[in-house]
Amino acid sequence: MKLNEFKTTKQKVKRKRICRGIGSGKGKTGGRGMKGQKSRTGVSINGFEGGQMPLHMRMPKHGFKSKSKLRKTILKTDFINQLLEKKIISDKAKLDIGQITDLSKSNKNSYIKFLFGNKLDKSVSIQAHAISASALKEFKRIGGEVDIIKFKKEPSIKSNDIEKTTKEEQVSKDSKKKTVKKKLDNAAVKKKNQNKKVTPLSNKKSKETSKTSNNKSTKKT
Repeated sequence: MKLNEFKTTKQKVKRKRICRGIGSGKGKTGGRGMKGQKSRTGVSINGFEGGQMPLHMRMPKHGFKSKSKLRKTILKTDFINQLLEKKIISDKAKLDIGQITDLSKSNKNSYIKFLFGNKLDKSVSIQAHAISASALKEFKRIGGEVDIIKFKKEPSIKSNDIEKTTKEEQVSKDSKKKTVKKKLDNAAVKKKNQNKKVTPLSNKKSKETSKTSNNKSTKKT
């Protein structure tokens, strides 16, 4: 083993310096060729396919949900005062997010936010997806509570799925009816068989003896 035979695992390779004269091998145009768009600076045509729609733009887009697409329903404290005046809800009532959507006649998957309007008359506790600071103070002033819930979109049921479920329910109902009918028919047959009078052996013997005695009496005469 000699010093000149030692080899390092990672040898540093220097980058080729371009545009340093003809003798460097990368002089004059510096490996960019003659003229053209690619020889200029500030040009990025990676993925360019001659004018047609490139592959990265043809791929389907996924993974982003904009908050602007949410169905927002903004309610004020006046809405709760109206419910109290109409006696739809009572004092110290607790309203779920589902009850609020039903009472406000908003869409199924709607983002509900409460704002401050007029002062509340009575204490009511509610559930909401968002609430302003002034409206929250108003609820706490009267003694109500506000439970902020994360918005979760419920999956919409398609018409085909509804038809399938209805068909399955009808088939199950029909099968149940058929089984019930079979059971009733079997029970009726059993009752009929039980109701039939079975003549005992003693009665049969007495009838036979009476017949024989009658025959003998006729022969003697």
